Amino acid sequence: MEEREIKLKPVEKDSLYLKISDSIYNYIRMNNLQPGDKLPSERDMAAMLQTSRNSVREALRILEDRGLIYVKTGSGVFINTPDNGKSVLSVRLTDFTAKELQELQDTLEHKTILNAMVRGTPKQKQELLSLAMDMQEEYQNHIYSHTLDHGFHTKLYEMGGNSVIHQLIDKIRDDRFIRRESAASENNSVWLFTVPEHLKLAEAIIRQDKEAALRAIDTINTHGFSLISEDGGTP
Repeated sequence: MEEREIKLKPVEKDSLYLKISDSIYNYIRMNNLQPGDKLPSERDMAAMLQTSRNSVREALRILEDRGLIYVKTGSGVFINTPDNGKSVLSVRLTDFTAKELQELQDTLEHKTILNAMVRGTPKQKQELLSLAMDMQEEYQNHIYSHTLDHGFHTKLYEMGGNSVIHQLIDKIRDDRFIRRESAASENNSVWLFTVPEHLKLAEAIIRQDKEAALRAIDTINTHGFSLISEDGGTP
């Protein structure tokens, strides 16, 4: 009996570019790059990632679409800033617990969601839903993307219309991300649990269901902070 040859399945280019964009995202966060800081050249990133410059270029387009970076022709790629440098207020927090930090984030997230329901345009709400559906599509293939997750929350904060809340939550999320990435047991699959909650959140905002929306964001945040506690990352 003749054995049938099992063919290799081609890797989807979109998934490849998304994985590369996640690696660049991780590089930005782990190196604590700030707005205005410059990324390595495409050539250097391609060498570090052991991939082609074209793949790096496509990954950078994803990050640019999500508002993480901007490109200056002839100068390079730079970290974007949500406040456009209009004003500066530096806040340093000391001697706090993960529980206290979670309470602060929950409060800010709740206000953002309530604002987003009122201030978000129909177009923005559909864009939020589209991002959640993109995350869900990757989730079906057991893939979690930091880049898509960041894009979702950036769109949510944009809809909330309060740049101070946006920046404060970004700082909290960055701190949590770095603590989690530094953990020996880090694996992106631990975040898969939160993906369906993003879709629930987007749908709840569209139908103006406050209780469902707040329940979804609380589930997302509680899971994130529980991962810090599991690895002894409590501040």
